[in-house]
Amino acid sequence: MHVLTKVFVFIAAVLSVALSTLVIAFAVNIDKIREDYQNLASAKAAIEAQSAAASAISDQERSRLNSVIEQLSREQATLKASLGNLENERNTLSAAKAKAETERDAITAKIAELGETTKTQATLITSYRDEVTTLRKNELDFRQRALDMDNRLNDLESQREVLEQNFRAVQEQLAEAKRSSASAAAPAAGIVSGAADQSFVYTGPRIQGRIEDVKVDASTGKTLVKLSVGTNDRVSKNMKMFLVRGDQFVANVVVITPDLKWSVAEVTLVNKGLQVTAGDLVVSRID
Repeated sequence: MHVLTKVFVFIAAVLSVALSTLVIAFAVNIDKIREDYQNLASAKAAIEAQSAAASAISDQERSRLNSVIEQLSREQATLKASLGNLENERNTLSAAKAKAETERDAITAKIAELGETTKTQATLITSYRDEVTTLRKNELDFRQRALDMDNRLNDLESQREVLEQNFRAVQEQLAEAKRSSASAAAPAAGIVSGAADQSFVYTGPRIQGRIEDVKVDASTGKTLVKLSVGTNDRVSKNMKMFLVRGDQFVANVVVITPDLKWSVAEVTLVNKGLQVTAGDLVVSRID
């Protein structure tokens, strides 16, 4: 056998012995190592569980503290806003107080002024009352005098109306006497006469008036008109007159009741298709 081989065999034998020793030592310590490892793994798991629990508790506490911080922040903002509102309200109240004090001073001055005004008004009222009393007395006296004058005027008016009626009656009698005299004298006096109740045409100076009113007599059905001319205008009973409208003939009217300044006449002939209306012209003759 070669020397190197022997050396290698010897070394291998030594190493085998050492390896056996190590294998025996490892076999003896492997259970302890396994137990220690398991214990360490259990401890690690326990520590990790505790760490996770602590982390969860820490997260919960952090969330709670964040919520508390947010709540406190909101409350702080609310308190700041309330403080600002209170500050504004305090400023408003201060201004209102100053204004109220100013108004109070103005009202106090106004009250004093009104007191003086009241005294002045009381004096004026007393003066006005005395003046009104005097004016009422004078007015009563004036009214009494006015009543006396009205009574006197009514008496005079009544006397005037009586005198005017007497005068009208005399004028009518005079006009009737003139007409009777004219009828008895001759036709040349301006009248074309017939029987006593027949109408006639006046041939004297032209008489002109207007229709003032038109009515229908309910009992006879005749159309009656009121003329604006009377005996003062030479109009007499049974005088025939002509009603015209512009250049157009409208109707014939015969006077049945003459008065001094007006007359009542009867419409005797109406142009076909026309009607008598107030305002139409009436003449004693058509030229």
